[in-house]
Amino acid sequence: MINLLLSLNNFDENWCYSILKDIIKKDYNVLIVPLSYNDNWLKDENDWNKAFNNEYGTHYKEIVSPFLSYGICENNIKWINQFVDSIDLMKEKIRNSDILFFTGGYPDKMMAKFQKYDLIHELENFNGIMIGTSAGAMVQISEFHITKDSDYKRYSYYIGLNIIKDFDVEVHFENKEIQNISILRCIKEKKKPVYSITNNGAVLVIDGKAYTLGDAKKWDVPQHYY
Repeated sequence: MINLLLSLNNFDENWCYSILKDIIKKDYNVLIVPLSYNDNWLKDENDWNKAFNNEYGTHYKEIVSPFLSYGICENNIKWINQFVDSIDLMKEKIRNSDILFFTGGYPDKMMAKFQKYDLIHELENFNGIMIGTSAGAMVQISEFHITKDSDYKRYSYYIGLNIIKDFDVEVHFENKEIQNISILRCIKEKKKPVYSITNNGAVLVIDGKAYTLGDAKKWDVPQHYY
């Protein structure tokens, strides 16, 4: 399995393209999984089409365009639409994909949707490439932290997919004091390293081994924490 953890949907830029072009193949089937959004913003099929319809969706191009840079054609890019798809169809789409893409948004809401639609087992047993931006990166971590911000009122831990167990991530890293404090707290409490990922960085995990791309950094656990 391959995991790509990002802050933004910019994995076609120069800082990572030369590495990923040998991993993301043009004949791969991609499934976009946009289950990270607030229910008030995405409450019905009409809202879904406003956001993701291939003709007029406001978020369609930004999500799809990086894949086109790798030669993947739009016909090979499918979507999960929770307002139309049955649970069985969602699972079938996952099984028939080479790449799953998790959008950014709210990681706890995304995990709740995975549970609601009975997708946890299917996702945890997926054996292709899993790409996620921001919240979509965080949910790939078996237990992830959320740093206090405008959406989350306090530092907290959440259960993610039981996929990446060896480290945690801090996305949208800007070297802010609150982010540094959160990273150090996570390291101390969970005794595992944290990767800080800026908006021009990523962590690439291949068969359990992690590599940094662009502006990302590993924060190790001090020996005296063990």
